[in-house]
Amino acid sequence: MGIPIPEFKVLLYGPSFNPAGIKARARFENGSLAISLRKGSFLVPPHLLTLRTGGYDGRQWLVTWQSHDGAYSAMLQGEEELEAFAQLAPAEIGQQLQQARKNHTRVGRRFKLGLALLALVLLLPLLALGLFRANADRLGDWAVSQISLEQEQRLGDLVFAQMRPSLKLVEQGPASAAVTAIGKRLTDESLYRYQFHVVVDPRIDVYALPGGHIVVTTGLLQAANNVGEAAGVLAHEISHVEQRHALRSMVHSIGPRALLGVLLGNYSGGVWGNLAEHLDSLNYGREQESEADLEGLKILRRAGVPVNGMETFFAKMAAREDALLHLLARHPAGKERLATLRATMAVNSTYDLRPLSIDWEVVRTDL
Repeated sequence: MGIPIPEFKVLLYGPSFNPAGIKARARFENGSLAISLRKGSFLVPPHLLTLRTGGYDGRQWLVTWQSHDGAYSAMLQGEEELEAFAQLAPAEIGQQLQQARKNHTRVGRRFKLGLALLALVLLLPLLALGLFRANADRLGDWAVSQISLEQEQRLGDLVFAQMRPSLKLVEQGPASAAVTAIGKRLTDESLYRYQFHVVVDPRIDVYALPGGHIVVTTGLLQAANNVGEAAGVLAHEISHVEQRHALRSMVHSIGPRALLGVLLGNYSGGVWGNLAEHLDSLNYGREQESEADLEGLKILRRAGVPVNGMETFFAKMAAREDALLHLLARHPAGKERLATLRATMAVNSTYDLRPLSIDWEVVRTDL
């Protein structure tokens, strides 16, 4: 009884077989490939055999040959079968085997590299987001420092253009004229090109956009008892623009997209689209609010406007609790902030006053 010849499993494809392939066993007999099926067997001479690798990862080894009725192939199944084939293959196809091994290694490396690159591409947004979150303040401040005054004003114009269709603007009458007159007095020496807007809205609110657009609600003008309080609120809001708080807040709220815009030097709607959606996130911290208070007092003094209006208005708002009060969501007025504001007002309290000749009752009646 002879020694059994080692075999290895294959999946057989050919014109006379099931398209999904049929399982078979193979071995080498005197250099020929012997294929054993349930219904018989056949031999393929070594000179007809071609060895190659295939599949998306290069891990499928195929032995192919041409017969009178078409092309056939036997796919080796599993790592053990590959190893068995390598050990049993005759010298006649040794050169093909070496080449197939090289192809297998090369394709395998490419596949692994492709997987690594795919993983990197998929992870890049997450890595960028994680990097931005971990260094948000530092990266945001860097982005702000790269934006010129002209570019900041273009961004402000873009935001206001996006939000304008949803606003009911008061463009004529005592209220619009009063706000514009107060704003012009307060910003007479500024490098910014300010634009002041009054919108019909019962909520008590005011907000500044990067570059100099300042929007005041009719609700806030009604809540101001006099022109001094209105001027105090506007001076505070102007300070947020002058200190670039509004720009910094918007850059931080937008996140990585703002960095992309700065890096590309693109300040159009393509990168900065839908900025108006971030208006609700334009909130300021205690440090920024205190800075805006102190700078606002300087603005009032330079303009010759009484400074006490800022303190009385914010103190009055801090004591109120109603659904229409949106101002404090953006500008929290805590006891410590008000105390600092009052202490600063008491220092250097003498300066040249140039009262604003605006009849505030006429303004309020117009609303």
